[in-house]
Formats: sequence, structure tokens, C-alpha cells
Amino acid sequence: MSNPNDPVDPNEPQEEIVEDAPVDSVDDLMAIAQAPKHHGGFSRLYHGETNIDFIGRWKTWFAVSGVFLLIGLVALVGNGLNLGIDFTGGTVWEVPAGKADVAEVTTVMNKLGYDDVQVQLITQNTGSGDKRILRVEAEAQAAPPPATTKALDAAVADLNRLESKLKGASAQKIDAVRANLDSVEGPFADAVPADLKTLQEQIDTLSKDLPDTKSSAKAKLVSSSAADMQAQVSALDALEQAKREQVGQAVSDELAKQTGSNVKDVTVDTVGPSWGKQVSGKARTALIVFLIAISIYITLRFEFRMAMATLAALIHDLLIVVGIYAIFQFPVTPATVIALLTILGFSIYDGIVVFDRVDENTKLLGRKSKMTYSEMANMSLNQVLMRSLNTSITALLPIATVLVLGSFVLGATTLEEFGLALFLGLLSGAYSSIFIATPLLAILKEREPRYRELRERLGARTPSDDELVTTGAVSSPAATGDGGSVAVAPRPRKQGKKR
Repeated sequence: MSNPNDPVDPNEPQEEIVEDAPVDSVDDLMAIAQAPKHHGGFSRLYHGETNIDFIGRWKTWFAVSGVFLLIGLVALVGNGLNLGIDFTGGTVWEVPAGKADVAEVTTVMNKLGYDDVQVQLITQNTGSGDKRILRVEAEAQAAPPPATTKALDAAVADLNRLESKLKGASAQKIDAVRANLDSVEGPFADAVPADLKTLQEQIDTLSKDLPDTKSSAKAKLVSSSAADMQAQVSALDALEQAKREQVGQAVSDELAKQTGSNVKDVTVDTVGPSWGKQVSGKARTALIVFLIAISIYITLRFEFRMAMATLAALIHDLLIVVGIYAIFQFPVTPATVIALLTILGFSIYDGIVVFDRVDENTKLLGRKSKMTYSEMANMSLNQVLMRSLNTSITALLPIATVLVLGSFVLGATTLEEFGLALFLGLLSGAYSSIFIATPLLAILKEREPRYRELRERLGARTPSDDELVTTGAVSSPAATGDGGSVAVAPRPRKQGKKR
């Protein structure tokens, strides 16, 4: 045996070690597909060696999503969304629950004129123990009686007809009266107050006198009548505010009576619909900007078809969550909107993980490849399946904790609303990144000439080729004997050559 420290004889032939030469794309891709396999389902899943046919069953996945989307759309059209008071405007009363009964409180609120009312018993966890709170949500004001609505609608209709007969400044003055009257809804102390009757008489008188008035005097007549009408509209507005305050105080008195609490313990919070509209508008703008930005990024980083598949998955996730909210009538609050915008980032991350592996393997897909694009995409999806599942599970666990704590432990409605939207969105995002985005990408890519030609060529391959390459570049279970593991040994390393 020679000593490694002995001097080297230059005349003795030496073995030269040559580094691996670059391999062609076909060999590279087959080497990936034919890597040594592990036994056991979980072991193969952990090492990315599963052989689940995600791409080949795309019709099944799309059909399942289509059914859910259709059910959600029907519920959305039929029931609509249960918008919270932040979007519709309304009032919230909270008082220690005491001996209150939800059914009795609902009946009392209906008698006071509040038809659309939600009564909840909430348990809050405090340092001194659990505290039960009665929470009552109602529309902005009590609904007026039909007679009030009918009289107001008649006055507005007459003002519209009167305005159509006028021009210029006279028409603008009547239009101003109509706009102010539109903001008055009631209720009033009387179903049809005297000021409303007087306003109707003024409208009728002007409509009657106007045709017989000379053209030069019409502007003066309209101006005088419009001023008198504005005074009546202002009086109606004052009557409306007084009645609302009276009803609001009556609600507080009744809640205190029902719960056995002091009136001072009743907290009242009134929210106008304008704030909710601002939140909706900003969320809509943020969503559009986000979708445009992410489309540009994915197109530059990968390609346009991947951006299309990502957008389709995002829209799928949003529609699924909105459909669930419409079906079960979960309340939609600003926390829900924030959660919906948050889940988009998680959904995109799952999809990018898969697309990155697909992009890497696409570079190894040449004209002589023994895989179609769909088979390569399916193999890539199986390789990163465990990573996608780990990402989704680790994201869902803390969200589920927030949801449970917010609902059953702390009684915090904001945490419950935020956690529910996040949980549903992340669950849908995990599904769409695997069953929607990648199959859709494969369908789009198979339409390209190079991959269509590759599929046509492989469609005529011999039975011996089929034994080596099947869907996902994995041999049949019967040939491998381990339920999907490949029995082909990896390509040996090139040997050094003598000189």
C-alpha cells in the first residue's frame, strides 16, 4: 500500500478525477423523478415523494369549487350579506344582563318601532369572574308608520313633477327643497304632523297657481314658495330628531327595566353609515391596487400565466368566504374586511411556493423530455406538498386559538369576527393553492405550441416508455411493489478516466 506522503513518480500513470459534466434536461428531470424513495405514506409525504394525481383530476376539484361557489352565489342573491351597523348605520345598547330574556327584549324593541334588531347575551371574562352583558343592535332609528312614509313619498313625488315644469334658478330652488325632504324619514310624534300637511298644501297651491302666473312673476312666486317650504322641512327635521331622542331614551328605560339595572348603566353608541362606506371604499381601492401589484410582480418574477392562475385562486378564495357569510348570515364588520384583505397574502404565499418549484422544473423540460408539462407540474406539486401543508397548518392553529378564545373564553366579538374570517380564508387559500391554481396553470400552459407538441409526441410513446414514465414520472405500484415508490436506481456518477 502506498503512503500518501511518498513522492509522486511523474512516469507512473495517474487517475484523473473529472467533475460531473453538465447533463441534459431530460436526464436532470428524470433524475429528480427517480430519486430513492422512502417507505411509508407519511415518510414519502415528508420527503416530497408522494404521487397524488392533482392535475389529472382537475375536473373534480373545479366541480367541487363550482358547487360551493354556486350555493354561495344563490345565498348572496337571495339573502344578501348581514352587514353590521358600521356599514348600515345604527345604534348599540349594552347593559349588564341581569335577569334579561332575549325573546322578551326583542319583543320590547319591536313594540318601540325597531323591526330589524339583534339581541345577544355576551359573557366577558374579567379578573373577578365572568360578566354577562346584554348587547342590542338596531337600525339607526325606529321605523316610521306606513302613513308617515306614504305622506313623505307623496310630497317628494309632487316636488319632482313641479321641478320638471320649471327651468333655471326656479328649478334649482325646488330641487333643494326636495333634496332636504329626502333626508327626512320620521318617525314623528304624530303619523302625519301638521307641518307635513302644511308643506303638502304649499306644494299643491304652487302647482295650481303657476300656470296662471305671468312669466315675469313666476320666478318671484317660486322663490317665495320655496322659502316657505324650506321652513316646513326644517320643522319636520326638528320633530324627527325629537322623536328619535324620545325613542332612544325609551329603549334605555326598557332595557334597564328588563335587566334590573340602573338607567345610568346603559351605554349607547350610535354609528352613521358614512363611516362604513368610507371603510368599504378604501378596502375596495386597496384590493384593486393589491391585485394589480401582485399581477405585475408574478409576471416579472415568473410569467403572465402564473399571474392569471394566482388571480383566479384569489378571487376563488374571496367568493368562497363571501358565500359562507351569505349562507350562515355571519355579521360583516370592519374586522371582517380587514381579515379578508389579510388572507390574500397567505393565499399568495402558498401558491408562490408551488409555482417556484414548477418554474425550477420547467427549465429542465426539453423537447426530448419524457414528461408532459402537466406531469411535471404534478410532480412539482407533490414535492412541495408537505411544505404547503405545514405552512397552512401552522397558520390555522393560532387563528383557531384566537377564534376559540374570542368566542368562548373572552367573549370579545371583535376577536371572533376577525378570527372567523381569517380561518375561513386561510382554509380556502390552502385548498385553492393546491387544487385550483396549479391545475389551472397546467391547463393554460398545455395550450402553448411547445408543450402541446410535447404532449402529442408522448401520446404515441411505446409501452416500454410507459413502464418508465407515468403520470408524475412515477411507475405503477405493481411495478414498484411499495405503493408508488420508484424502483429505478439513480443514474450513476461518471467515472474518472485514465491517461
